[in-house]
Amino acid sequence: MMASTRRRFGPLALWVACMAACSSSGPHGAPPTQPPRLTRLDLLAGQPGGRGWVDGMLVAAHFQEPWEVASDGANTLYVADSNVVRAIDRATGMVTTLAGSYGHPGNSDGVGTQATFSLPSGLAFAGGVLYLSDTENDIIRQVVVASGAVTTIAGTPGQRGTTDGTAAGALFGEPEGIALDGTGNLYISDTDNNTIRVLDLNTGMVSTLAGGGPNVSALTDGVGTAAAFYKPKAMRIDAAGNLYVADSFNTAVRKVVPGTSTVSTVATFPSVPQGLAVDGNGLLVSLQGVGGDNRIVRVSSDGTISTVAGSSTAAGFVDGVGADARLNSPAGMYDDGSGNVYVADAGNFALRKVAVASATVTTYAGAISLGSSDGTGSQARFSAPQGLAVDDTTVYVADTGNDTIRTIELATGKVTTLAGAAAQTGHVDGPLASARFDAPLGLALDTGAHMLYVAETLNRVVRRIDLGKGLVSTLSYTNGPGFDGLDGPSGLALDGSRLFVADAADDDVVEIDLQSGQISLLAGQFGTPGTGDGTGASAAFYTPTGLASDGLGNLYVADNQASTVRKIALASATVSTIAGMPNMAGYADGVGAAASLAQPYAATANDLGDLFVADTNNNVVRHVELSSDAVTTVIGSHAVPGVSLGPLPAQLTLPSVVALTPAGSLLVVSENSVLIAH
Repeated sequence: MMASTRRRFGPLALWVACMAACSSSGPHGAPPTQPPRLTRLDLLAGQPGGRGWVDGMLVAAHFQEPWEVASDGANTLYVADSNVVRAIDRATGMVTTLAGSYGHPGNSDGVGTQATFSLPSGLAFAGGVLYLSDTENDIIRQVVVASGAVTTIAGTPGQRGTTDGTAAGALFGEPEGIALDGTGNLYISDTDNNTIRVLDLNTGMVSTLAGGGPNVSALTDGVGTAAAFYKPKAMRIDAAGNLYVADSFNTAVRKVVPGTSTVSTVATFPSVPQGLAVDGNGLLVSLQGVGGDNRIVRVSSDGTISTVAGSSTAAGFVDGVGADARLNSPAGMYDDGSGNVYVADAGNFALRKVAVASATVTTYAGAISLGSSDGTGSQARFSAPQGLAVDDTTVYVADTGNDTIRTIELATGKVTTLAGAAAQTGHVDGPLASARFDAPLGLALDTGAHMLYVAETLNRVVRRIDLGKGLVSTLSYTNGPGFDGLDGPSGLALDGSRLFVADAADDDVVEIDLQSGQISLLAGQFGTPGTGDGTGASAAFYTPTGLASDGLGNLYVADNQASTVRKIALASATVSTIAGMPNMAGYADGVGAAASLAQPYAATANDLGDLFVADTNNNVVRHVELSSDAVTTVIGSHAVPGVSLGPLPAQLTLPSVVALTPAGSLLVVSENSVLIAH
């Protein structure tokens, strides 16, 4: 049997070069006077948004992969979202989880989060009950909305087939779309069986309405089983009782007249139809696929296809009008009867709202929040920032995706572009506004000299910003004996007159003497990855990305691909592993090697024995008590992504940078925003 075209997206990608971090502690950035005692997480600047599972108010909510939308006809929208069903109260804007458990696929009946699903797809509502196709379980379920009670009403979990008969004895093959008429007939797109089935809710009997079965995949009009489909998906019923089917692999929309089982083709498309809506003016179809096609289109009564919103050549996340708007893998749709269509914008992990008459697209719930605008707090936008440095009043941000250096006022959250220009990549020294960067990563701040150092992996250089003079220059140096420069500088840290550089491409840590201008190897084996402890070149690293100095003669390394935290005693260049087991990514608190991490990217330290690590692939920030090497989780839940603010542990998605402020607060970068734990 051919597998269903059931979609799944990978994790939302971070900017891919090398992740970096910085520390401004030690003599070049005053450490906090007391060990940090962190209790809550708040927003400093930017707008969190992305894939995850967070209930909350509209754009503060996170969706994992919204796929279908339905409504109770009043104030509530329902969204099939990965392994859960979400509810949106349109009166209050509150998004909640109605049933299912994120990250725990299964087929258990139960109440609310005690029930489990495996990629529910189609939704239909009637009489206080939400019906759904539980696709990868091969079953049909119902949720009593008032109680959240979930029950399997047809099919057997994990048993695929084409059997008609009683609901308990019937078998399905990855059913996706469903639609409910006014007399109790639940129509089911039995996707892998290439058929349209009917569950009579009054009698509990399942029958085949149309389609030739799993071995007949074609675009054939006809009556009943003489007609053929190829992976039918979304379904909708019009006011006359006609059934419309998104026949995905045939890139067509088909019409089924239930009373006669007659199947006809309404329209064919250049891309895959995924969602349908029927409004007072006919049929709307969401398209995904060929050449970047991500549109909502109208099919007129004569079969003419016109674009309502989105682009036929590009995916994106842009609110706007008509073809200026951008969608990313639009799927299920719901027409509210008032001229608005709600679209499950699956690739953007958001719910979009289309005012059809004006073709205006806005973001209704969930968000991806890339951008480059200055502003205060949530009005500002960043693009995959990967470096932080901080003094008493200002946070400096390497805004990697925008090729700029930004500043944030700690007191107000006001964001300003300090150097470079968004979307203008290059390597140009000079005055701040004229300078150009290419994906700046790590930062290190010398507060005494008013100098900000910037690691640029793609340009293979370290830049220097004279904050007093407002000038950007490229740091010049001479190679020490046997040393041949930088290939992938990422993380930076300062200690006295020495600037340390994590060279992720060369798997080593180097030092630049800022007085003599000489660069030399501190530890690691040039171009040879490894995990061994030792002294100088006898030690080895595996893609070191983040550095932190404690101001006491120790340097800490986020050894990314090894999933460990390393320590370099600067006096002797002796390297030791203080947290994690080399090449054993995982998640566990513990002491030293008993703890496990998953590709940590950044670290920050003070001189009071505190080390914080952005444990990126675990979606958490860890604390290492340096006196004992005890590792604990302080922010985030490793199993649940999505930024959720408030009392700790709160939630994070792929935190990439951490930095301590002089007052003892902890800055964290997650989802294109800078957060502050205090």
